[in-house]
Amino acid sequence: MIDLAATFASFPQLETERFILRAAEPGDAPAIFRIMSDARVTRYFGRLPMTAPAEADEHVQALEQSFREWNGIRWMIAPRAGGALVGSCGFWRLLVPHARAEVGYELAPEWWGQGVMTEALAAILGFGFGTMRLHSVEAQIHPANIGSRRVLEKLGFVREGYFRENYFDVAEAGFTDTAVFSLLQADWERRHEARP
Repeated sequence: MIDLAATFASFPQLETERFILRAAEPGDAPAIFRIMSDARVTRYFGRLPMTAPAEADEHVQALEQSFREWNGIRWMIAPRAGGALVGSCGFWRLLVPHARAEVGYELAPEWWGQGVMTEALAAILGFGFGTMRLHSVEAQIHPANIGSRRVLEKLGFVREGYFRENYFDVAEAGFTDTAVFSLLQADWERRHEARP
């Protein structure tokens, strides 16, 4: 089972070589709106981009509430060198009895192709398999989202399933397929033990 008490005792700030992963703050709303109002970012989200700054404020509140209620945890990705947020990543759809969670993420386009999400997800996966005691992590992506698939494969995720037209995508105004990837704790640990 997921160790909820350890996970949600206080928001866990994580650090990588280039980034600090921290809780969302009210002051993050403008950066969140800039990212989430970009149609390139939300292209494969299955929903439309944000159109009003108030939506970003509501998003920050929803993330805070999710953490307070032990339903999910989302880290803001902030450059260690300073500057605006570049994206976020986190766990949701926690299946506590099965020690499984789904991972989600988004990144500002100007940071694409620089290994940012691979670096950030590696940090939260370490937390997920360590502190949270997850047994497995799932990722559901649009099959056309090649960038997301490559990030997952770099981290050791494997495709486990494929659902045809199981999701109504409002951005596409039609039903789309879903590719399901997953990563087991044992596989994650083996990959890290094998590194020099």
